[in-house]
Amino acid sequence: MDMMLGLRRINLDGLRWRVFDAKGQVLGRLASQIAVVLQGKDKPTYAPHMENGDMCVVLNAKDISVTGRKMTDKIYYWHTGYIGHLKERRLKDQMEKDPTEVIRKAVMRMLPRNRLRDDRDRKLRIFSGNEHPFHDRPLEPFMMPRRQVREMRPRARRALLRAQKKEQDRAAAASTKDEENAKNAKSEITA
Repeated sequence: MDMMLGLRRINLDGLRWRVFDAKGQVLGRLASQIAVVLQGKDKPTYAPHMENGDMCVVLNAKDISVTGRKMTDKIYYWHTGYIGHLKERRLKDQMEKDPTEVIRKAVMRMLPRNRLRDDRDRKLRIFSGNEHPFHDRPLEPFMMPRRQVREMRPRARRALLRAQKKEQDRAAAASTKDEENAKNAKSEITA
């Protein structure tokens, strides 16, 4: 099993195994939460020079979602080392080829670039489906924090209310006009 590789290098004593379900989650929001857990920033013992993050197991990587038009507009670039060999791949194509790499790149680009980065990468295990080989470990499901949506600004809110009232007035005027036309048609038929 290639998912078991690298576990011997990690001191697993005292580590929590956190399980993230990526189904329907927004890529960036999920990646930022994983990066926090990998660094150990959610613990009171956090120190930037020490590696005390937890193991992260990410499931259902193929069911991740992105906002806007990123699925077709986001491009991953890499260079082969030869002159003129700048390669590119769209997010949609990368999801078809290997969806686990999309989450790995998003998380790794949120981590600081220092000597602890490789150890943190070893603690991240991503699976495109729901199956994983870590059933013998004490797994804890990670609950994503509720997204805090701020209220609309007062000017935008007033503009929205004005537009809604205008639309209601138009609908009411159209319905009264239809009723008048129906009465006129009825009176012409009876006359």
